Amino acid sequence: MNLKDFCSRKLIAVLAFAVGLGAAGYPLHYRSDRLKDEVTELAKKNHNLQEENDRLRYINSLSVEFSMDPLIVTLVDQQSRQYLNHKSAEWRLLKTPEFLTYIMLSLIYAESKGDPGAVGDGGKARGLTQIWVTTARDYGNVSAEQLLDPETNINYSFKHFHELLKKYHGNLAMVLYAWNRGPGTVDRLLQYGQTPENGYGKRVYQASLDNNRHFALRE
Repeated sequence: MNLKDFCSRKLIAVLAFAVGLGAAGYPLHYRSDRLKDEVTELAKKNHNLQEENDRLRYINSLSVEFSMDPLIVTLVDQQSRQYLNHKSAEWRLLKTPEFLTYIMLSLIYAESKGDPGAVGDGGKARGLTQIWVTTARDYGNVSAEQLLDPETNINYSFKHFHELLKKYHGNLAMVLYAWNRGPGTVDRLLQYGQTPENGYGKRVYQASLDNNRHFALRE
């Protein structure tokens, strides 16, 4: 049953309820108040259903675009929305959770093609984001095996992303360079007047920016 049919049937039920109250001899003002309450509740449910449908379509569209498990997209989107609630300036620069979600999905695609079991750098890099085990342990007691779990990997990756944002004062391009090449390498290159750009950060950032514009146009 689609949303329109559901709402139509619900409204019919509400009206039938009101008629029933009248037949039972309830005062008109009582019937009116009950009817208003029912209609208000129906409007809220309708709004919530519409929001849920929009969210499912959004998750599904990203899942198809990246050829990625919808669970991964959902986990990334949940973290994006949580972190965008931060009051710190470095997060406000990212503007929308959709932008951050696309950034992280682009990063995941570049690092592992969405494979939770990916292992690289001689076993040092693990999971979806290929975060190094030593890096993840800066934020908690986690094992290499645990980083192959999508939820754990995404959780620790957002922690590291947050620290890089703080380190580079919200400069997203620098964060992406540091993610790919390591902050030590990036800092050394900057110290000697060299650019850390290697194509990775620009590719991820531009794809995310384009998607965010597309999202804004659909609003």
